[in-house]
Amino acid sequence: MKFIALLLLPLFTLHAGDDLVVYPPVPGLAASEHYQVRVRAVGGEWKSAFVWQTECKTEKAYFDTLAGWTHSYVNFETSAAVEVEISRANGRPIRSAAVHPQRSSSCVVKEGKALVKLDRPCLVAVDIDGQMDGQDTGKGYKGPPLHTVSIFANPPLANKPRPDGPGVRTVKTGEKPPADGEWSTLYFLPGVHDIGAAFPVHASRRYYIPGDAMVYGTFCNPEWKDGKDIRIFGHGTLSGARLKHETALGLFSLGQKNISRKPIEIFGAEDTRVEGLTIADSASHSVMLINRYTEGHPNKVQWTKIFTWRKNGDGINPFGNTLIEDCFIRTQDDSLYVNGLGIRRVVLWNDANGSSFVLSSIPDRRLIVEDCDVIYSRAKWHHWSGGRVFNARGENDEAGGPGVIFRNIRISDPRPTLQQFFICMTVPKPYGDDQHVKGDLSGVLFQNISIAAPSVLGEPQMLWGQKNARIRNLTFENLTIADKPVSSADFFKTNEFVEGLRFAPSSSSKK
Repeated sequence: MKFIALLLLPLFTLHAGDDLVVYPPVPGLAASEHYQVRVRAVGGEWKSAFVWQTECKTEKAYFDTLAGWTHSYVNFETSAAVEVEISRANGRPIRSAAVHPQRSSSCVVKEGKALVKLDRPCLVAVDIDGQMDGQDTGKGYKGPPLHTVSIFANPPLANKPRPDGPGVRTVKTGEKPPADGEWSTLYFLPGVHDIGAAFPVHASRRYYIPGDAMVYGTFCNPEWKDGKDIRIFGHGTLSGARLKHETALGLFSLGQKNISRKPIEIFGAEDTRVEGLTIADSASHSVMLINRYTEGHPNKVQWTKIFTWRKNGDGINPFGNTLIEDCFIRTQDDSLYVNGLGIRRVVLWNDANGSSFVLSSIPDRRLIVEDCDVIYSRAKWHHWSGGRVFNARGENDEAGGPGVIFRNIRISDPRPTLQQFFICMTVPKPYGDDQHVKGDLSGVLFQNISIAAPSVLGEPQMLWGQKNARIRNLTFENLTIADKPVSSADFFKTNEFVEGLRFAPSSSSKK
């Protein structure tokens, strides 16, 4: 039996008797076909939680190797320890269960049900009967569709509006929401809504999706100057499942033609927040808060959960002005772009196509990526330039790295398809064709990086430079694989354009 995991909320104080908010079923929306969930405060009475489900379809642009796969999930609010009971909807008993990331909660199986105790707010996946842990689901997988499940124990959401509150405009199911008007908050009432593609959002407005509401469509601001002080929040789901992918529409650009397919795309974003939402089945990049660094006006993406099944279904691009904290990202394209104001306490999961951390836009200033968990790193491909955990993939167009720190990154997948490091300034064969980029990658610190297992395909860890884009002066402090320390550059496959690698034992410094 494995002992478990959670995404910790720093300095979060737990008090006995704190409220537990479990949302009722979503009117008009079917619950998960595969799982049932009950929640209770420790020692309290059980409450049934509505179990959502997102599914990989068989339409164009969905990954064919994942056809029919589902992910079930529950959202609730708590500030105290809770117990969660998971059972199969068809009554078939559960034999084993393990929670990921694997840190400080507990899980047992009793009478055919998984019982999980979570000490505080956290975002976790529960592997049932070894679906992910016990088999290779990447390249070559020919088994049946997998039906996975997550528990999203969110902290209480601050400043939740009331339907009858000042400045609140409620939207009933079937009603076309107003794009503008004499209101400050648009509140989607319980049920299923469809706002279509590129519903316009505006500066200094709030858009609230409660935990018993499903909204199909996407949000986008019409003008760069209209991206300030927007809040899109709640514990409901924003879904792209009713939108076709650009390739299914005969579009081939990832530029202007694709804007409306991105669940949240805000231009000129300042003081803008995305909080608590689940974003499911994105038809393109999930969250794009587009702006350069603007001192004193940061954007934040917090406690946001993302599931994608299609190509270009990326996670979050922070650009230069966004802080990412306490998120859960399962994508079938790239999960996170290393930029912005910082990345903290994120759980990452890839099945078919994407990289956990994309280094192609890595800055040359202080930026810390810390306390993140890569729970699964799988891929349907083999010799190609995508996938992996740390990936530059020959796309850097300027120098970067000084001041960038990756620390306390736990890569716990027991069966990763590919290697974890593919920091290639040019992509060598057999992984692709040479790409000609400019600017060195230098000065990055990798501190406390633990890798549970090497590539199941035997792929080598790679650092690969080129004449005008060298890799220089990287430091690896307490890098381990399978609990063994890495102390030599021999760990990597390199070429003549890689130099100055430094290896050091663990340090308690976190400055």
